[in-house]
Amino acid sequence: MEQSTRIKKEEIPFDKLEKVGVDKEFVNRMEPQELNAFLNGYRSDKLYTVNAKINDQEFRIPAKLRLQKGEDGAVNVKVHPIQRLNIPEKFMGHKFTEEERNALLKDKNLGKTIDLKGIDGKKDSYYLAIDPKTNELIPLRASNIKVPDKIKGATLSEEQKQKLAAGKKVFLDKMTGRNGQKFGASLQVDAANRSINFSGFKQEKKLTEEQNEKQTKTKGAKQKVG
Repeated sequence: MEQSTRIKKEEIPFDKLEKVGVDKEFVNRMEPQELNAFLNGYRSDKLYTVNAKINDQEFRIPAKLRLQKGEDGAVNVKVHPIQRLNIPEKFMGHKFTEEERNALLKDKNLGKTIDLKGIDGKKDSYYLAIDPKTNELIPLRASNIKVPDKIKGATLSEEQKQKLAAGKKVFLDKMTGRNGQKFGASLQVDAANRSINFSGFKQEKKLTEEQNEKQTKTKGAKQKVG
């Protein structure tokens, strides 16, 4: 059963895509998940080579593509080329602190939710990250992410769920990989990918070794005190 999307596949303006130099067959090469996001108005996961005019000269440059449906129902193509990494003083009504700017530059993720002003002028809670492929600032409404009770078979505590929902990073172990092996990883909401991101993977064996080492040090410390 096909998922409902903001834009139907037959509404894709292939004539406009061809004008920017993209073969319409690229849609057929998209993975189902990427196509679904593309038809919902999100940036493409991959970079595509498009036409660009710079100082009256024609170039072919890599960029992400996005579809945008206007109030009149017309669907347009938006091009997002690679930019120079820059954190503006203000973004969607929010003035960045030095700490926030450093977090974005270092981690490509703000690490918390903030109130931003949408196109309609209303404020809402957002996650914020930098797209690693284009260097764009990507906002994502916090209401668009639902933190599950379990991830890869491992149950999250209420505290972990609250931290994840707040944009913070948490470590979760006893998850099960495709190969059936247990592992642990740091989890964090990634606005650029509209999902919960995994990083700092550790296999169960490594985790057990670290836990044993920690317990040994703790016992040693207790013995010294006694």
